[in-house]
Amino acid sequence: MKLTVPFFFAAVLGFHGAGAEEGKPQLTQKTAVVPEIDFARHGMLGAPNISPDGQHIAVSVHLADDGESRYQLAVLHLPDLKFISRLDMAPHNLPLDIIWVDNKRLVMGVGEEIGQFEAPVGTGDIISVDYDGRNKHLLYSDSKRSSTAAMTNMLKIPKGFGSINGTPDQPNGHFYLSVVVYPDLVPERSGSDESQSHKTQIYDIDTATGFAKVIGEIGRGNYEFVVHDGVARYAYGSDTDLKDHVFYRTGADQDWSELPESVIGKHFVPYAVSADGRKLYSLGNPSGGPNEFAVSNLDGSGREVLASNPRVSIASVMWSPPPSTPFAAIAADGKPAFTYLDDSKYAKVLKALNAKFPDHVVTPADISHDGSTMLIHAASDRDFGTYALFDLKTNNLQPLYQVKPEIKPEQLGERRPFWFKASSGAELGGYITLPPGRGEKNLPTLLIAHGGPLGINDPWTLGSSWENGEAQFLATRGYATVQVNYRGSGGRGKAFEDSGKRQMGTGMMQDMLDGLKWAIDQGYTDPKRVGVYGASYGGYTAFFQPVYAPQGTFKCSVAIAGVSDIRVQNERSDTRRSKMGRSFLRQAWGTGDEEYIKANSAIDHVDKFNVAVLIIHGEDDPRVPIQNAREMRDALEKSGKPVEYMTRPKEGHGFFKEQNNVDRYKMTEAFLEKYLGPGAPATSGAP
Repeated sequence: MKLTVPFFFAAVLGFHGAGAEEGKPQLTQKTAVVPEIDFARHGMLGAPNISPDGQHIAVSVHLADDGESRYQLAVLHLPDLKFISRLDMAPHNLPLDIIWVDNKRLVMGVGEEIGQFEAPVGTGDIISVDYDGRNKHLLYSDSKRSSTAAMTNMLKIPKGFGSINGTPDQPNGHFYLSVVVYPDLVPERSGSDESQSHKTQIYDIDTATGFAKVIGEIGRGNYEFVVHDGVARYAYGSDTDLKDHVFYRTGADQDWSELPESVIGKHFVPYAVSADGRKLYSLGNPSGGPNEFAVSNLDGSGREVLASNPRVSIASVMWSPPPSTPFAAIAADGKPAFTYLDDSKYAKVLKALNAKFPDHVVTPADISHDGSTMLIHAASDRDFGTYALFDLKTNNLQPLYQVKPEIKPEQLGERRPFWFKASSGAELGGYITLPPGRGEKNLPTLLIAHGGPLGINDPWTLGSSWENGEAQFLATRGYATVQVNYRGSGGRGKAFEDSGKRQMGTGMMQDMLDGLKWAIDQGYTDPKRVGVYGASYGGYTAFFQPVYAPQGTFKCSVAIAGVSDIRVQNERSDTRRSKMGRSFLRQAWGTGDEEYIKANSAIDHVDKFNVAVLIIHGEDDPRVPIQNAREMRDALEKSGKPVEYMTRPKEGHGFFKEQNNVDRYKMTEAFLEKYLGPGAPATSGAP
């Protein structure tokens, strides 16, 4: 297949244009070290969604207004990216789950910022609007049911939390709305277990009239549905003890039947029903190992694996336009690897693009309903993401935009995957990011732990996690970084994830130290110049590793939004507000076991804390309350330990304002130079 690749897109991906050797990456001219503001700056345009006819895209637009975030829903014409309309959102609200319901109309959910480390939280409000900004309607909202903007049909739907659950195969102006129905609350019981939802419904909604038709209901809260031919056929979710359940029914007038454990095993997620209605596609693994992509009979029997990897899960599956069939799957084994499931034109294009740009991972961001136009997303360990338009009729690749055009790939460091055998005997994976232009040996190093911690993992591509951006920021300052996907991390199956429960301050800590030892043994890391760095659970790690690790392992620590006292999480975190959240705290953090809490809370081991620490925290953090930072600071200062401290008002779980992050970066640079020493010096000709 011959691809027509314009010069601009080639340059974006690190290629020269005409005359460059086919398939060879070419570095452009080296530039200065990336300034702090470029790492702190939010991308202006979000992920695009293409209209069914391929003529327009809809995107979330982020704007900064005197340091405050503003968002818009924007529609742009293709391929010239001319703005057709912009819909302003309320302060701190942003578009979520943008979808086209036909060529002229869109639906979106509304999200609210809570900080940089957590995805925006949906408000439960659902809005529809024409592509030109007209005919805006509020289709569902719990808090605005009686407002003038609300459509009257909303009153026929119970009060609850709404979310978008897809669209019919043929665009007809409708979409599917899931509603987690609120129970009738007794005032004195509000907030108790009785206030948890015990019902989830799904509706077919006409976006023009707001007319709502129930197409499925199950007597369990917070469930998701798989719809086929306008009927909810599967319902799945977790109970309040975090145990998975899957229900199936043969038709709209039939009762739900729970799939037995012999079918779902440790993990089973129904993905889609085949176009002919005879087969079920699913993700999971009965043994609890890495998730596999499989096809089976509708009741889950006769399971046939279509794509798998022996040590990591299938992370995503790519589908053709309706009648939808899967054509490729990705496993994130170091740099993500593809399994092609057919030889369709979509698979051929994807294979050709990945061969053309071997330093990137190229995936379809969206495909028009008629199959003529594919939105392309390209990302790498040094590219936050680039979007392009691929014409399947002419094989022409047209550039659209970069997520963070101010940062050039050649300014950043290589991110190398590695695997090693931990002291537990398990094979673990991770990444080392090397400072650009500074050699590869005897480097000052930061151990970075990802947040979560359960079910989250560090991937290869730069824009996939906050930690990866931090790793590159530190690399540009001359520090290597080591990230380990320790026990409990996502991406390796249910059993591996469950192995992290009640291992926060023990097994996880040891896994990270084993990864650090690997970097030292390979000669990358100077063992006399090592620090620990992280946010959320990574911030807990930055507090607890100086307690857990052998004396002298670390020289300093940077704890961002970190847990220092598990008791505070149990008493004040927003996680405790639901029974499911309390189950997580009990199973993962050991709440209810005072002996465990005391053994695993850094605040109880200040006498062992042996390094200088920089504490950074948002004053309005709902997930990890500010008391964690204040109590730890006070205890360390009382013990005469060196502490530096930075907080900002009106910041949640991670700083969101760009200037606050610039201040954080500058303070971090100065702190690391003071206690860890300057980053590795640049070699001749380096940026």
